[in-house]
Amino acid sequence: MRTRQKEKRMRLLRKMLQERINELMDLAKTIAPDAEVTVLEPYEDEDAVIEVKVPAEKVDEVDEALMRRSTQIWLEEGFDIVPMVFAKVSKEG
Repeated sequence: MRTRQKEKRMRLLRKMLQERINELMDLAKTIAPDAEVTVLEPYEDEDAVIEVKVPAEKVDEVDEALMRRSTQIWLEEGFDIVPMVFAKVSKEG
């Protein structure tokens, strides 16, 4: 019975984590609609790593917003989601 409860709790935590990842992805796209967002495998102890590529003029704004919200998530819910924001590289020239 305890195994079933543990599995149920793990499913709930994964669902909650995915909701927070989606929230951060949506936030990035709200600020920079053409943002390219990729969820990466955690490097170490993080719960998730999000790579966001945005136009150069939006990097600071997106980075600040994602860092602020990911810190709130960590403090309120304990999920360590690391956003990494980069400028998109032009494919021209």
